[in-house]
Amino acid sequence: MTAPILLTGFSPFGTFPDGEPAPDSDHSWTADPTALLMDRLAGEPGVVTATLPPLYDVCGDAFAELLAEHQPLAALGFACLESSDYIRLERLAWNRDESPLPDAAGTVREHADIVPDGPTAYGSTLPVPRVMREMSMAGLPVTFGDFSGGFLGNHLFYRARHIIESADLDIPYGFFHMPPLPERAKELRRFGGLALERQELAVRTLVGMLRTALNGIA
Repeated sequence: MTAPILLTGFSPFGTFPDGEPAPDSDHSWTADPTALLMDRLAGEPGVVTATLPPLYDVCGDAFAELLAEHQPLAALGFACLESSDYIRLERLAWNRDESPLPDAAGTVREHADIVPDGPTAYGSTLPVPRVMREMSMAGLPVTFGDFSGGFLGNHLFYRARHIIESADLDIPYGFFHMPPLPERAKELRRFGGLALERQELAVRTLVGMLRTALNGIA
């Protein structure tokens, strides 16, 4: 069987993956479109999808287990960024947890290295200009960023790249922040959000691009 492309999103903040309710937190980020995207792509030929728990101490290890189990040809990570209407290709992951926001267990990390003595940053190993072009040609709102925040998205991005580099694996990895859904954007009273169908098109565009680039590698 041809090695798959691994896609990961995050489980909603309101529950843990086993269905148990998460502790109350001081924000209401209970809707995460990336979990819905993983559901929509589940079962797609040549693709493996997973939702990771929104926990500092778990998401990176969960990614490592998926990597070992499926041995993918490439991997893409997704998280929601509620302050933007754009799909944002993150170019850099920084070795720093520095957010006042709690994860689903209520853990706050404002001044902590992700990997002690690790590199200051890791870069995306996707061809950024091509990604931007393909997404734009699909009519999708896309931009890029050099600071993927200090919260769970950046944490996973850094851990994933560190895991891949430490194992000396030749696996392209890219991380994207996705906008909130329109109904969530309306609750926030800012921005317009992006419909799930459009977000799905973005993920399918990325998968198609990677399949073309990786054709014959298996």
